[in-house]
Amino acid sequence: MEQVFVKKVHHGHPWIFSNEVTRPLPALEPGVVVSVFHKQKFIGNGFYNPRSLIAIRIFSDKNVEFDKQLVADALKNASRQRQTLNENSYRLVNSESDGLPGLVIDKYEDVYVIQIHALGIDQRKSIIIDALVDLKPIAIYEKSESSFRELEGITTNNGLINGKLNEPVMIEQDEKKFLVNIIEGQKTGFFFDLRDIRRKFAGYASGRKVLDLFCYTGGFACYAGKAGAASVLGIDSSRKALELAIENRSLNGLDRIEFNCSDIHDFFYADKEKYDLIVLDPPSFTKTKKNVRQAQKGYWAVNRQAMKRLSDNGILFTTCCSYHFSEEEFEKTVAQAAADAHCRFRIIDRLDQGLDHPVLLGMPESRYLKCLVLEKR
Repeated sequence: MEQVFVKKVHHGHPWIFSNEVTRPLPALEPGVVVSVFHKQKFIGNGFYNPRSLIAIRIFSDKNVEFDKQLVADALKNASRQRQTLNENSYRLVNSESDGLPGLVIDKYEDVYVIQIHALGIDQRKSIIIDALVDLKPIAIYEKSESSFRELEGITTNNGLINGKLNEPVMIEQDEKKFLVNIIEGQKTGFFFDLRDIRRKFAGYASGRKVLDLFCYTGGFACYAGKAGAASVLGIDSSRKALELAIENRSLNGLDRIEFNCSDIHDFFYADKEKYDLIVLDPPSFTKTKKNVRQAQKGYWAVNRQAMKRLSDNGILFTTCCSYHFSEEEFEKTVAQAAADAHCRFRIIDRLDQGLDHPVLLGMPESRYLKCLVLEKR
């Protein structure tokens, strides 16, 4: 195994950037496993990729190969750590935080959906699949289409890998049923990272008039409906997503939920109703540092409009799912939106991603989801 020496290491962080690798390097094949050293001290083994800004992704602090046993052990540990969820559907592997850099695995009952963001993992996909097959899945589906793959020098790859996939797949979250469209849905089909935020949201819903913005397939709407909301309106621009949201409404026996297919800005222009409880869960407005300014404008605009729709003493759950837009920047932007909407708020809670999306100590990039819970004064 080739040895690579680096100028700098970040304690607890599994990435080595290209400008931190000592030059000159021998001619190494992209994706090869290397042993990393800093001042003669062994740091760990990782995948090397000269095409990427992230030159090395460390997968172990021991001198081991990346093989089926390593993957099987990682899957076993990840599954054990999620036992307290007491559910059969969740994120099983959250990339670096579970020791498998560049790999995401979401478990929908007995269907596993994988996303691969790193060249080294992509080259060893058969090892991942072999380890997953031992878990007796009904199907394994790959949905690797993120922009990270382009940065790694690999192309999009979607399709059924193993078994038979019957869509939509039905899952249960907190005793609520949801249909999931894995092939055509966003990301892997469902957002498990919002579980804790949905639970908190439901706690405020009883007897309230609720608005779910960017509602997707109705997660927050169904949680609110089950919690006894007086009424619920879900807004999304995707007809496909809303078709599933309507089915999810029926699955859960909820008749106080309405869904409206509309662009968010068109909705704000047309609707002047007041709501007691609003959730604002937009997609990420930036995936890179260079677009932070543009993202700030996006978060400001939607928060300002949502705030205007809140009744006195109303509650707003507002989220941001971009690591590049920091918690401090997000709070500052939300505060500016409140000032421009001529509204006063107090922060009554701060929330983030659930335990099946663990944060790796020393790797701030693994904590991306932020949610402010605001009360209008």
